Amino acid sequence: MSEIQKIESDVVNVAKKLQTGIEDAGEDALKVTSFLQKNSDLITKLAALAGPQAASVEKVGLALISQVGAAIKGVSDADLAKGISVPLDAAALADVKALVSAIEAI
Repeated sequence: MSEIQKIESDVVNVAKKLQTGIEDAGEDALKVTSFLQKNSDLITKLAALAGPQAASVEKVGLALISQVGAAIKGVSDADLAKGISVPLDAAALADVKALVSAIEAI
């Protein structure tokens, strides 16, 4: 086989692989489109949580972690195994309640 024939053969092989890849991608695109259409309401609601409410989720989550962290400092593992109570003020409870409502609405 001459060098030109080898190059031609390689080009044909690459073209076949490209065609197969495009056909497979087309089938996958149909599957993805179908999934997105079936789940559009859920996706929209999740995006809303990630959008404007993301800052609120982060703020509340960090505040709760901070309060729990402060509550467990210096507590022995044996006492932690019994469980602890972490008091939350009215503002923290209102923030958590609002986030729970937003999540449950999904």
